[in-house]
Amino acid sequence: MYQGIYEIKSNTQLTDSIYEMVLIGDTSSITAPGQFINIKLDGFYLRRPISICDYDDKTITIIYKVVGAGTEAMAKMSDGKLDVLVSLGNGFDTSKSGDTPVLIGGGVGTPPMYALAKELIKKGKEVTVCLGFNSAEEVFLKEEFEALGCKTFVATLD
Repeated sequence: MYQGIYEIKSNTQLTDSIYEMVLIGDTSSITAPGQFINIKLDGFYLRRPISICDYDDKTITIIYKVVGAGTEAMAKMSDGKLDVLVSLGNGFDTSKSGDTPVLIGGGVGTPPMYALAKELIKKGKEVTVCLGFNSAEEVFLKEEFEALGCKTFVATLD
């Protein structure tokens, strides 16, 4: 675990209630796809746990849904700095994936699958992704998975 101050690079609305935030800072403690961060927000007692969608040597990308006052406050942020606990959780063990893994995620369970798909593809795996959402308007990351070369299927309740 690492605690640091991260700068908000961008905070983009993807759907009515889904946002993508990119943070700039130290990512060296992230060891595996599937880890998460905890964000401290001014005026709120509890930190917000958010899955890491993607990361590189300078940035962390998170995707979150506005479900309460804390994430609503996050959605209004366009710049500034955040106190973040990084590299929480163990992440995914990619050694158990086989040659043709199928990744399944729905709603805000989708983002951690993105970095996992990237890692598996880097290891020469043929990745299939199955995504579920409540409605067609809520679908996100489909094009990004396809751009990685994943066979991608989407199901919605509508």
